[in-house]
Amino acid sequence: MHKIIIVDDYTDLQDFFKSLLEMNGFEVKSAGSLSELNALLSSFIPDLILLDVMLGPDSGREICRELKKKHKQIHIILISANPKSLDEYKECGADDIIEKPFTITVVLDKIKSLLAKNSS
Repeated sequence: MHKIIIVDDYTDLQDFFKSLLEMNGFEVKSAGSLSELNALLSSFIPDLILLDVMLGPDSGREICRELKKKHKQIHIILISANPKSLDEYKECGADDIIEKPFTITVVLDKIKSLLAKNSS
């Protein structure tokens, strides 16, 4: 079973992703801040992280950059309602992006595509 962490300061979106992904066979944890994410990573290493670009006072792009230094194997998908904030996402090490609003199909396809790379 693949493990996923959702990092978003909006709890309704955390709950939505958690339900969606658990229904599709993933083990899911969520964090609402950088400190919660760091605490979670001490005991739960995911295959993929869904990371909001605007995470309260923290920058999702900077968090992504730091995570990729320590955990190169973890896939990271940045999420934002502002398409400009997703420009040049590869510069911070993100593997993909999801623009809000999104469809469930797009979210699942992107996640499954990235996780399939680990299996091949």
